[in-house]
Amino acid sequence: MKSFLLITDVFCPWCYGFAPVMRRLLAEYGYPVRVLCGNLVDEPMLSSEMGDPKGLAFFKRLVETTGRPVGDGLYGILKQGRGVLMDSTKAAVLLRALKKLAPGAALEQMEAFQDAFYARGLDVLSGAVQAEVAAGWGVDAEALASALASDAVAAEARRDMEEAEEILGDFVVYPTLYLRDDAGGLHAVARGYAPYGTVCEKIKSALESGSEAGLSADACGPDGCCG
Repeated sequence: MKSFLLITDVFCPWCYGFAPVMRRLLAEYGYPVRVLCGNLVDEPMLSSEMGDPKGLAFFKRLVETTGRPVGDGLYGILKQGRGVLMDSTKAAVLLRALKKLAPGAALEQMEAFQDAFYARGLDVLSGAVQAEVAAGWGVDAEALASALASDAVAAEARRDMEEAEEILGDFVVYPTLYLRDDAGGLHAVARGYAPYGTVCEKIKSALESGSEAGLSADACGPDGCCG
């Protein structure tokens, strides 16, 4: 059975920009999607570290490229003294906890936290924000806190991140979208942000020939350094 595999990260700006494309792809193809958390922010950092002129120029480029605006709240937490913690490991544990408590909505849950960060400028690693977002899936704050404190959930999150790293290999770019064919083979159809039409062409090519050549990456790290 064909399916998508999306490797993404709560703190990935291009992943936030790619979300509308992903939703269109799901509506068009109807394939199920599996979501794995990456490790973009492998060393915890404050959002204010992205608030220098280079980082601000990057966010302008992000909006121009993807057509998806970032909120005034984000610019607030880019300012010195107003930064919030960014840590992909903690985010991965959060998403694994939600997978356990409210299964079947991993993509929507990932997007909800990306929206909270990039559109609303919220501290997505704070208990209050996490509880607010999780409530959208009927998860109460106490159950979420218990899952976040679970060694088993933390171990599952580590395995997810390790699997994502193994699949990506030497080309670590977020988001990366794969098409899994009927034989179980993986074909990369987007590495970094790509518009809807481009991804559709890659999917068509993968289905017809199994080719994954010619992919380009339009991606940046959390400090605004772009590849």
